[in-house]
Amino acid sequence: MTEDAADLSLVEILDQLDGHKLSARELVTDCLDRIEKSEPEIRAFVTRTPELAMAAADSADEARAHHRTVGVLAGVPVAVKDLFLTNGILTTAGSKVLSAFYPEEDAAVWERLAGAGAGLLGKTATHEFAYGTGSALTRNPWDIRRSPGGSSGGSAAALAMRMAPLAIGTDTGGSLRIPAAACGVSTLRSGAGRVSRFGVIPLSRSFDVSGPMARRMLDVSLVMRVLAGFDPRDPGSRDVAIPAYPLAPPSDLGGVRIGLPIEMSWKEVDEQLADVCRDALGELVLRGAELVEIGTPTLAEQILRDSVGVFDTITTVEALEVHDQLLRPHSHLYTPQVLGRVQMGAGITPERYAEAQRLRGLWEDRWRQIMADHRLNAIAHPTLDAPPPLLTTTGEPKGPHIRLSVPWSVAGFAALSVPAGLDERGLPVGLSLAGLPEREGELLGLAIVIDEELQSWRKQPNSPRAARGNA
Repeated sequence: MTEDAADLSLVEILDQLDGHKLSARELVTDCLDRIEKSEPEIRAFVTRTPELAMAAADSADEARAHHRTVGVLAGVPVAVKDLFLTNGILTTAGSKVLSAFYPEEDAAVWERLAGAGAGLLGKTATHEFAYGTGSALTRNPWDIRRSPGGSSGGSAAALAMRMAPLAIGTDTGGSLRIPAAACGVSTLRSGAGRVSRFGVIPLSRSFDVSGPMARRMLDVSLVMRVLAGFDPRDPGSRDVAIPAYPLAPPSDLGGVRIGLPIEMSWKEVDEQLADVCRDALGELVLRGAELVEIGTPTLAEQILRDSVGVFDTITTVEALEVHDQLLRPHSHLYTPQVLGRVQMGAGITPERYAEAQRLRGLWEDRWRQIMADHRLNAIAHPTLDAPPPLLTTTGEPKGPHIRLSVPWSVAGFAALSVPAGLDERGLPVGLSLAGLPEREGELLGLAIVIDEELQSWRKQPNSPRAARGNA
């Protein structure tokens, strides 16, 4: 084929693989070429496993050639955040503490992907132990002076630079959605317990979610069909009905109502980002959806204050639970930033933690009531309140703010980020849609409408060096 396979979306790739118009070996070769050219400046990967990706590709090609049944993702190379255990492959969680950690088992997410025929392309960079919104040395492909966001920044950067058609990350307070918006790709933070967290190095048992990232929202929906499901090895996994994840946009949005929390999530937002998101929402309006402004200043201020405070309290306590045994012999190996955050948990009393959990439940109830009162199908706002920050040559990694993403983590809602277009700086803009977790399939359908109309997955960053010219 004449087009580089690395430029194709996952849906397009699978169609060509099944139609014998493309071989998985060609796909992996193109991805490896992109890595070779771009990785020196983007630094998305911490460990590369080209031999594993190629072995999966050759196995898939051989099976297709002999008309044998193959998995949904047979031969597809996947970039996996360096927080997921991979048997016999270095897994560091972005920390010197685990610089020589080779797990003896696979995370459940990787089990499912491998079972569907995918091949491991490598492990991607993350903020240390996923406790922040930077991603160490990784650069944003749209402007290498800027952060790719985090903590799943390596996965998002690899996707944006066409190093892989599919990537995996985690989200505690926005770690899927923030880098997706910063790098112009798609993702879904599914409802709690939807995707197994078994074999994922944890940050907060109350808020951690695993999930897919891809350049196209249809790709995300397709992969959710592979990942979603009950796993008894994960105490937080829920044995409930799996939503119908759509593989096409809904044709009619008549009666669909989208809430806009103006005071909470549209004010104090960069005007260019807000304008691009409003234009993207227009695609839903054209198909019959209605935009509804919701909330009052008093309610919004209280909601925002309570949600961030609740999140910080619960996360710091639970992060200390995770790291308490590691801190004693290895505290000198932590970065000062993450060490300080983890140690904050020691100052929170059991009573304060219990109150935060109580408020968390009230927070979910409040938003469910708002959804019911206004008959809403989704809540919409910019994913980020400002462009991704410029990187610094010294100090700790700096990333975008979490204030617009964390409320939905606390509420336990499904939340996604879909590319809404480019701003006047030439930087990608993400639109957040959040809604009830039991209706996350419908939420994906709304995002697919926007994505299929705008076709943002076809837009590519310039070469890393050319990106320096962005203002």
